[in-house]
Amino acid sequence: MLELIRDPKQWTWRPNSPLRRIVLCFVGVMIVSLGTAICLHGKTGVDPFTALQQSVTEVTGLSLAVLSPIINLVMLILIIPFDRKIFGLGTLMNALLFGVFVTVFLDVLEGFYTFEYSLGGMLVHLVIGLTLYCLGLSIYISTDIGQGAADGLAPVLTRKFKNVSYRTFRIGQDVISALIALIILRFDLSLSSVGVGTLIMSLFIGVIVDFFNRTVSNWLISYLRL
Repeated sequence: MLELIRDPKQWTWRPNSPLRRIVLCFVGVMIVSLGTAICLHGKTGVDPFTALQQSVTEVTGLSLAVLSPIINLVMLILIIPFDRKIFGLGTLMNALLFGVFVTVFLDVLEGFYTFEYSLGGMLVHLVIGLTLYCLGLSIYISTDIGQGAADGLAPVLTRKFKNVSYRTFRIGQDVISALIALIILRFDLSLSSVGVGTLIMSLFIGVIVDFFNRTVSNWLISYLRL
């Protein structure tokens, strides 16, 4: 993919062009970030890996926009020796843009309306946020131009251990990330990063992403002729 991007002749909107994949990947990262911001605004708890990052921000005082690239880099150093296919332009887009987009979307939501905590309101934010998160994740992974470290770990393990499903690895990864986040926060659930939504996401992200892979993303890849 990187070799194609270096060739200016490939920068067209023709079928299977890198440009189409880059735009779709960008859209996917934006949707993931929007879903995360909605969950944060609704105080539902966020996806386990973001909860892990948010827990570190609470300890260090660094913003998510600064911390996300650092954590992704550390994880990539550990993963790439086992599967170099994970790294690409999509990896950089996820690492550099996710934290920025979440911050921007969260500011927009907070400026648009004030969330008064209620069980019903939290559940609405969780359903919308989780759906968008999983849809965006499925879309940007399907572009096959690189993945974020957390999103690429389960596919790497799936390729290495073909008898175990992506869903199983993703659920295991999410549960471990959520537990580490809780330990860092000393099980303080008063913060919006870890909550009931984190537990639900730990169990259902893999299932919902798998659903969107089979329904939306595969259709988009075919429709856009990627």
